[in-house]
Amino acid sequence: MYREGVTGLCIWHVRQSDGMSTGVSPSAALRASLDALAELVESTSFNLPAAQRSERESLRTELAWNIREYLLPRLGDLEAPLLAVVIGSTGSGKSTLVNSLAQERVSDPGAIRPTTRVPVVWTHPNHLHRYQDGFLTGYGTAGDARHRLRIVTGDDALLKGVTVLDAPDFDSVVEGQREMVEDLLAIADLTVFVTSAQRYADAVPWEFLERTRRRRLPILFVLNRLPAAGADQVVEDYLGRLSEGRILGRSDADTILRIPEQQISSEHGGLSPEAVAPLRATLEAMSDPERRRQVVVTATQGSVRDAVERALNLAGEIEEEAAQVHSLRRAARRAYQTQVTEIAESLRGGTLIRGEVLRRWQEFLGTGELLKVLAEGAGRVRRWASRVFGGSRRVAEINEEANDEIVAAVVRRADLAAGATAAAWEMDEAGKTLLSSRGRGLWSHDPDTPERAGTAIEDWIADLGELIAEQGAGKRRWAQVVSFGVNATAVVVLLAVFAQTGGITGAEFGVAAGAAAAQQKILEHLFGTAAARSLIEEARRRLVAALELVLNKDERRFTDVVDGLASGAEAVEAMRSAAEAVRSTARAFYGR
Repeated sequence: MYREGVTGLCIWHVRQSDGMSTGVSPSAALRASLDALAELVESTSFNLPAAQRSERESLRTELAWNIREYLLPRLGDLEAPLLAVVIGSTGSGKSTLVNSLAQERVSDPGAIRPTTRVPVVWTHPNHLHRYQDGFLTGYGTAGDARHRLRIVTGDDALLKGVTVLDAPDFDSVVEGQREMVEDLLAIADLTVFVTSAQRYADAVPWEFLERTRRRRLPILFVLNRLPAAGADQVVEDYLGRLSEGRILGRSDADTILRIPEQQISSEHGGLSPEAVAPLRATLEAMSDPERRRQVVVTATQGSVRDAVERALNLAGEIEEEAAQVHSLRRAARRAYQTQVTEIAESLRGGTLIRGEVLRRWQEFLGTGELLKVLAEGAGRVRRWASRVFGGSRRVAEINEEANDEIVAAVVRRADLAAGATAAAWEMDEAGKTLLSSRGRGLWSHDPDTPERAGTAIEDWIADLGELIAEQGAGKRRWAQVVSFGVNATAVVVLLAVFAQTGGITGAEFGVAAGAAAAQQKILEHLFGTAAARSLIEEARRRLVAALELVLNKDERRFTDVVDGLASGAEAVEAMRSAAEAVRSTARAFYGR
């Protein structure tokens, strides 16, 4: 509600003077910070298909509109007439009220609802240019029907300081009219809020009152079509509702302008001059240059505060969208890391590959014979190794079987991780939308995963030769490795990595135990007990790391889906900094 006062006006003059002494006026500094904020807001986008996406985009659009279409033009033209936007629900009598002020047919009231489909501007001819290329930029010039205006000029003295705009009904069923009223409220200097004795308790008007209150706009309340009997009770109930909404106080009953139910003139579609005399008097008082400046200071200050609050809210939404994207990433990371852990535990427990592979390895080695050979000395071991490994296709076959088993195990783990990630994403609205855009492809492993796993294992086996050379440093040990065969040693290390007994029960325990004993004995013979254990552990660690990279690439399909959908912490900090810059320059301009 507008209240008389000169504090804002006096402070503006002082601050303007202060600004001139420093070379940059507070007004210019405020507009510069607002322009920077608007640029940042306009560059913001919300791409995650979350439930909040529409609301986030609306917040962004409304904030940019308020700065570009109201604050910047208005702060650059403080002498412009006040824009009084008349709003109300269908049938509240807005158009009748405007015609009553003009005492001519400016707007067309009627029985068919909604009556006002296009905003009607009643302005002085001297100010006509302002509503074609001023702080109503886009209205009447843009191709969008939502931004069309009907302009009516008049030489009424009131219009020298006030332009009256009859807005469409905000509860209209016509598509786009509600949004149009929201746009108009964003560029208003003051609001004439019209309701009737029959409609004042409707829910929709209170939503728009809240928007107006948030911007701290001056509001003139008009309670129209009051019945001859019971008018005081209607006013009292209306005032009570405004008080509960913290819009007016209980002592502000006299600020509600009352208009009794009466005959509408067929000539101009309005009421008698006496019926709207209190409203006209209030508007005329506001049109005085000094009072007008006060209203503009009040309106822009409230709008700047609202812009800062919205910018901070927008920063929060940017942060929340980033958190939602992070949550989707985390679901994928958790699922794939679980499978990496499972692979490591399976290796330690000897369950990563099937027992049949180890059984064939045991049969091939002839475990009993090997143990006898190892007890007879190095020469016997060399002859045995030459006979068993020398040119044997069976070694290559068992090696290949082991490789295939590892690849199959990795693919199974990738399937489990992909399925767990997809299931988690499906529980999230944004994740579900992203999943559906990829068909069923993300529910199982990447088609390239088997080949990647095979390549990783080949590279790991090739790396075993280097690892064996490191552990076989020294002439005596290396001579033993060479006599046994580097390739043969690599095969033994490979199977030693898998031939453990933890987690195996029943008949397969004996198989694994026998194979493990064979590998262990051979490696201890070649390197010594401590070095053999170290060799196996290091080989196992490198294999887990190689397979983790394979699973990470499979996981990358999920992170690729969300890459670029959300801004980072830098965008949040930039938005908050820009909002604080506006707050700071506004404090210098308004003095508080």
